[in-house]
Amino acid sequence: MRALSFKTLLAIGAVTLFVSCASNELKNSQNPEVVYNEAVRLLEDKNYLEAADFLQEVRRRFPQSRFAILSELKSADMDFVQDNFIEAAAGYGVFVDLYPNHSEAPYALYRKALSYFNGAPELIARDQSSASDAVETSRFFLKRYPQSNFKNEVQEILLKSRLKLAEKEAYVARFYRKKKALEASLKRWRALSQEFLDVAQSDAGKQLLEEATRSIADLERRMKEDSST
Repeated sequence: MRALSFKTLLAIGAVTLFVSCASNELKNSQNPEVVYNEAVRLLEDKNYLEAADFLQEVRRRFPQSRFAILSELKSADMDFVQDNFIEAAAGYGVFVDLYPNHSEAPYALYRKALSYFNGAPELIARDQSSASDAVETSRFFLKRYPQSNFKNEVQEILLKSRLKLAEKEAYVARFYRKKKALEASLKRWRALSQEFLDVAQSDAGKQLLEEATRSIADLERRMKEDSST
């Protein structure tokens, strides 16, 4: 049993050494496509550290190659799959800024919007500036690439991000009402009802707008009664 285990360990060690040598050989290739493709494979295998090393190698040794450009994009993808959404958004943004006419620019801008949306806190009480960034990026995408294959996905990101912002507005309005700051609460509900009509495309958005309508009427009635006493 022990002999078998030792042989197994030797076999594993031999395979690891072979893979390592093969990987280093690919890394030293004079063909940027070979190095880049190995980086993609490593990324798909979730070997992020080595993938990053290969991508850096492409950019360092082949800066004029189209694969150096693609390596920039793939680095942002690597941040995205690791849930590093702030870094991913920045990486995608740099790609779009540097290569606005590249065939992958619409994809990069779509993923920038998605990164911002994914980075927005689920807890509505927290800062939702990332959702605002998602809205801005989505609108910019729809203006720049109206015929893109990613149009539907970006429109969905836009709606969901707007809904988050509407929910934050409602959260603040409820908070003010709870604190008996009726005028401040009314101001927030009015802003929601006037500025977020687009969220009615979703059931949750419809409910928010209906709540806003009821709250406005109730607050106006209460404030009128208070002023007459």
